[in-house]
Amino acid sequence: MDAHRFKPTPVPRARRRGQLTRFTLTDSQGQPIEVIVRNISARGLSAAALREAPALNAVVRAQLEDGRELWGLVRWAEGNLFGVEFETPAA
Repeated sequence: MDAHRFKPTPVPRARRRGQLTRFTLTDSQGQPIEVIVRNISARGLSAAALREAPALNAVVRAQLEDGRELWGLVRWAEGNLFGVEFETPAA
């Protein structure tokens, strides 16, 4: 097959919803982290910390309005912006 005819298979991403919402995450010591959520999906969120962003690979917890609790790891951080990957159940 000719390389110019190759079309990569798209990797589907979870649908993300743009969201500017004030929210509180909790760090592993139970301390609140005030943030504004920029977008969120079933796999994670992107946020802006009102103060300092949590450290890379820090564990954070989100308490949702419906009572569910999500745990995740900070996967990237730039200034006060950061992204969290939520723990997903084993298949």
